[in-house]
Amino acid sequence: MGSRFNIIVALLAFASVAANADTSLYEVSKGAQKIYLGGTIHVLRASDYPLPAEFEQAYEKSDVLVLETDMKKASSPEFGQQMAQAFMYSDGKKLSQDLQPKLWQELQAVAQQSQFPLEQMSVFKAMFVSLSLSMTEMQRKGYGVAQGVDTFFYQKAILDGKATQELETTSEVLGQLVSLADMDANLVIKSTLRDIRKMDQVLGKSVNYWRAGELEKLDKEMAADMRKEAPEIYENLLIARNQAWLPKIEKMFQSPEIELVLVGSLHLSSEEGLLAQLEKRGYKIKAYQLIK
Repeated sequence: MGSRFNIIVALLAFASVAANADTSLYEVSKGAQKIYLGGTIHVLRASDYPLPAEFEQAYEKSDVLVLETDMKKASSPEFGQQMAQAFMYSDGKKLSQDLQPKLWQELQAVAQQSQFPLEQMSVFKAMFVSLSLSMTEMQRKGYGVAQGVDTFFYQKAILDGKATQELETTSEVLGQLVSLADMDANLVIKSTLRDIRKMDQVLGKSVNYWRAGELEKLDKEMAADMRKEAPEIYENLLIARNQAWLPKIEKMFQSPEIELVLVGSLHLSSEEGLLAQLEKRGYKIKAYQLIK
């Protein structure tokens, strides 16, 4: 979720690392113990492959793959049903009743162009419609979660028999999203329509910044609007999760295995990001160096 689109999961004081790196993958160490910590893009196009060689090499050198959540459970019909149920209006209300008439008309026009079943989806609250419409638009443009960095390495780990872990449960993921269910519908939909209009530009730039390890630019492209317009989303989906993940990441330094931890790139950037927070805790951070 860390980098899907601005208002929902968008990505500086930690310029010492981020500004000079040419990769979004880092080696984090304390004494003789180390892990690899990489920022990912959750949705990619087939044309964005192959992935940077640093990620492939770190995967081969690691013993355990750690992702944000259990991808098998997160992609299951059961989880989808739980999420839909949590975002459905319970009083027979419809989304059109929560939106200004002009904004509802704009949403209808975009939905028609995207072949998105808005009338059917209008029994759900704005955040769920926003997520669904944005994913529909990304898929129309060739982007997909199935082609994302996290999915790629998860499937590779399953085939290779490599151990996998997660930083949070699907129940925790659902809880974080549901906490945003009653946000102002006009704010959510207005931001979503704006993001859809510039989706090609934003996603294209974001993939390029991610490849180049330009986390500050990625943060500006994807997180600036969210910090300004929807601080509640920024707090719930980025800062709070980073704080919950930090003790779990620190515990990894007590095991003999080497973990490759992959999270959305926005979880690495800014002074609230994992890189800055780990550095404050005394860990040594350096950009991953490809061994040729």
